[in-house]
Amino acid sequence: MSEFKDRVGSGLNKRILEVESVERNQAGEISKIYAKVSRNDTASISGTALNATTLNAIINDMIITKIKEALENYHENGLAVLETAEATILFDGSSAMYDSISIDVSEAVRIVVENNYQEYFSVSAPNTSLAGKITIDITAIDSPETSDTTEFDFIVKLISQATNEMIKKVTCTVTLQVPSTTPDD
Repeated sequence: MSEFKDRVGSGLNKRILEVESVERNQAGEISKIYAKVSRNDTASISGTALNATTLNAIINDMIITKIKEALENYHENGLAVLETAEATILFDGSSAMYDSISIDVSEAVRIVVENNYQEYFSVSAPNTSLAGKITIDITAIDSPETSDTTEFDFIVKLISQATNEMIKKVTCTVTLQVPSTTPDD
């Protein structure tokens, strides 16, 4: 169980008091009533029982789930900072066929580019860089089969030269625009 559930039904929180005994004071007035309390409602969903065992189990499950998510992310990305960047290139033979992305670097790094769309655009970056800004150049190569605007992603991983750990992972979205061949546009 990883979430709390409300009790759902009709007549919720109504109770029946069944008097078991009555105590009176010296004047004969009622001073205490002892009664058995029972529910007088109908639940279609019973909801989460509020007791230490149930609450501890739910909270522990939530914590374990979050830890597993963090470990999966760590397994994939280490302690890397995750960023995004965007570029737009136009496949028309002009200077708009080129764009660049700047990435801030805090230390000397090795740069790894993962581009699964090399048939549409090239990505060039230096192999290494010192601290500062890195410029990643994107150049259109060929237009996709569609004549619409299309988005493609590539990834830039910055690997620390000191520790050989990935310190930053940038997912770059390239919007590749194909000019219209219709004179009316």
